[in-house]
Amino acid sequence: MKDVVPKYDAIAERYSAHDYADAERYYARRAKLVVEHGPRLGAGDSVLDIACGDGGLGRQLLALGLDYRGVDASEVMVEVARRTLGDRVGPGMFDYVPPADVDATTIFRSLYLVPDRRAFLARVRSFTRRKLVFDFDPRAYSTGELIADVRAAGWERVELRPFLMPQRVKLPRLVQTALWSVEPMPGVRLLTRVRFPLLVSASE
Repeated sequence: MKDVVPKYDAIAERYSAHDYADAERYYARRAKLVVEHGPRLGAGDSVLDIACGDGGLGRQLLALGLDYRGVDASEVMVEVARRTLGDRVGPGMFDYVPPADVDATTIFRSLYLVPDRRAFLARVRSFTRRKLVFDFDPRAYSTGELIADVRAAGWERVELRPFLMPQRVKLPRLVQTALWSVEPMPGVRLLTRVRFPLLVSASE
């Protein structure tokens, strides 16, 4: 993980613009599903965002009334995030444990960097009351093995759905809205065999 940090230090000032074609709409969609996928979150519920980057998701979750906290291994990224989120963001790697339990924990686009996935999932389970929400590339990792690790960590209910929004391409609004509308439909997960991540909600 420490070998990756300099890469993110270098792009911290332009991270969202660098990595997303339509960052605010992407973060807004992600935030909506953090609330709705699996057990629903409500206003005032606490969320810990591990590998939070420049805090783009945090701004959207705060707008939805959630009590957001984020940590990131890049201290430069943390400095950037604090410009809009203040002390809601701090330094932390995958072994981070918050001072108090949280209702939900999220980790996006970073699970592949975790050195010991089962130990990480068990640690998160120890301080997360309601659910864990994360994404992964099903073309690069076995979905069955990942779900087995999630359940071994103590999460009994595991729900998956595609996240049908391109990261680096901005689609016309009508096309994007149509993709969102079919995400929950049976068979749509087949699209993730060629593109798009799977979103996972793990809960009791």
